[in-house]
Amino acid sequence: MNKTRALKVRRVGLIIKHHQPEAAAFATQVTEFLSSKGVKTLFADESELLAKEIGRALDLGKDEIRVVPKRDLVNRCDLIVVLGGDGTFLSIARLMKDRSIPLMGINMGQLGFLTEIKQPEALEALNQLIEGTPPYISERALLEVTLQRKQKIIFKGPVVNDAVISKGAIARIIGVQVWVNNQWVHHVRADGIIVSTTTGSTAYALAAGGPIVTPSVSALVVAPICPHSLTLRPLVIPDSFEVKLCLNHRPGHVLLTLDGQDVVDMKEDDIVLIKKFNKHSLKLISSPDRDYFSLLREKLKFGVRD
Repeated sequence: MNKTRALKVRRVGLIIKHHQPEAAAFATQVTEFLSSKGVKTLFADESELLAKEIGRALDLGKDEIRVVPKRDLVNRCDLIVVLGGDGTFLSIARLMKDRSIPLMGINMGQLGFLTEIKQPEALEALNQLIEGTPPYISERALLEVTLQRKQKIIFKGPVVNDAVISKGAIARIIGVQVWVNNQWVHHVRADGIIVSTTTGSTAYALAAGGPIVTPSVSALVVAPICPHSLTLRPLVIPDSFEVKLCLNHRPGHVLLTLDGQDVVDMKEDDIVLIKKFNKHSLKLISSPDRDYFSLLREKLKFGVRD
């Protein structure tokens, strides 16, 4: 985590967890605060109705509050604020394909490893940024995931946490061939396999028995899901390596899931290529009063004795 240059905050994008009244109510407070500072608020189009309600309640004009397509927020804002949990955060983080701008995640009562700013801290944290205090930014590596089918690209895009190949509803073991830098590693017979960033090491990979890896480490985690072998264990490799996964046994429905959000059906002999996304990193605004290990203790009760 590094202290960086001050931000010029003129336009702030708001991403709000749907169907959570607390997030909607706090969005009103955030918008009112930003307006008092002369900062424009841009809402994603998925929150258009809420934006109109807030605009009417605060008597704001079109120059102060706007609704734009969600994918456009990255190019039109100086900062994006997320009100919700990690799922809400990932929905915008994965749109950072061409440009990376700072993200501030405000936790609204969920587990929230990525949304680490607490609600009572949020307005003061925003005020400091607007007043020119240089933020503490945690740079997080992204993955570039490509799904190939007979030399045709079916999907290609950045991933924050993980790419997962897993079986569908029927409990049948699938088979995946694994290569690292074109070197044969092993054949996995399991419920699936996860390739995660260090950021994602505390997500699905952790539940599958993988290690916790601090985000500053340049590494990938390759973790089988319920492997049909006592000798298969999670593998940690440099993130400069490329992982190739080939689905060579598909007894039923098999899915490629990206950050738990985008899902693509896989066919037998499909190939998934996973490597570091080299265009830029993800920029997370962190609290100067909270470090990674305090997050582990707070969120996962790491090392806490009963």
